[in-house]
Amino acid sequence: MKAFLTSTLCLLLSLSLFGAEGVRTLPDSAEAMGMGGGRLVNLSDPSVIHTNPATLADISDTLLQINIQGWHGKTDFTRADGTTSSMIDPWKPLGSVYITYPLNERLTAGLGLTAPFGVSINWPENSAFRYASTYDAKLETFAINPALGLKINDNASLGFGLDIYRSNLELDQAFPWSVATGFPFPDGNMHFKGTGWGLGAYVGFNFTVADIHRFAIVGRLPVTVDYDGDFEVTSVPAAVAGVFTPTSVFQSEIEHPGSIGVGYGIDLTERLTFGIDFEWIQNSTHDDLPLNIGSNQALLGGQNALLLNWEDSISIGAGLEYQFTEALTLRGGYLYSDSPMNSQNYTPAVPADDRHIISAGVGYTQGVHTVDFAYSLLTMDSSDIAGNVQPAFNGNYDYDWHILTISYTRKF
Repeated sequence: MKAFLTSTLCLLLSLSLFGAEGVRTLPDSAEAMGMGGGRLVNLSDPSVIHTNPATLADISDTLLQINIQGWHGKTDFTRADGTTSSMIDPWKPLGSVYITYPLNERLTAGLGLTAPFGVSINWPENSAFRYASTYDAKLETFAINPALGLKINDNASLGFGLDIYRSNLELDQAFPWSVATGFPFPDGNMHFKGTGWGLGAYVGFNFTVADIHRFAIVGRLPVTVDYDGDFEVTSVPAAVAGVFTPTSVFQSEIEHPGSIGVGYGIDLTERLTFGIDFEWIQNSTHDDLPLNIGSNQALLGGQNALLLNWEDSISIGAGLEYQFTEALTLRGGYLYSDSPMNSQNYTPAVPADDRHIISAGVGYTQGVHTVDFAYSLLTMDSSDIAGNVQPAFNGNYDYDWHILTISYTRKF
């Protein structure tokens, strides 16, 4: 019973990390997705507001960009006894808007509105995880990113931005009153709902050597979100009505990790550009997760926090961009990122392992209008989980993910 209670809210952190630094949603513009790696130094569209604000200084036009990204995938689970479950609702849409505005010849301002953690996880209500994990979970995190880019001289630029988060979290999970009480009472449903704000900052620095060699350094501070809301549990048996109540408070805290990235780009020819990125993500900030559901705390075995013991992770990417004609640009790239989880703390709320992403993209400009498209194939080896703190999670996980991204940019 204690193992069940321990894993019940593990998804609080896991969901956020599906789209956060580490196990994260990928860059949201089609140009960035198409090149895979090299985006820290070679990316030139308005999404640099979020990726590397130093590059804002190179944008001399007022631009409006709209990005739409769709994740399509599934995770199939098979337990040793033959029990199977598969994720439902395979499409996960995301979107963002960016605006750039040059203040003068050296200083450019930008504003980004994104949903960096807008990912939901949906398992069938009767899945193999119905008592060990949420069957329906949704995290909506809206980010406001004001940023400035300053051109120091012809070879160097500096950028600064803010991460302002507004996050809504909802979780639904079956609760076995028969297990909790020892009597054949019908199952109840636990519903967690909380909202919170978070504030962080990031900085970027670009410099050029010998006109063709470009370097970038980007650092991001952690962002802490404090959640406040309500907890509800249904079908509370009369026999325990004096111990548990249908509603109580819900409070928690998630610290999204900071990161440091370095990038290098080079013009191989007048038309062909190559770039490579390396990022370190401090996922070890997730050592535990505070939990508070007020008068119903006993439902969690009296625990006030969950031990997670996640590890720092890295991502490495490389990409090419070829100016086929003045109007048409071709892109391709590869990105690798490792998972901060291991078998002991793996959770099906983050259906992921080490990721290999192969991308291809195209951009077309006509006058003041630019349309970019990218397709990315995300491949992961099957995960054979054993020795998990929650035995119900032990088994084999197979993954299949595809990402489509389209961007429209208008110059004013």
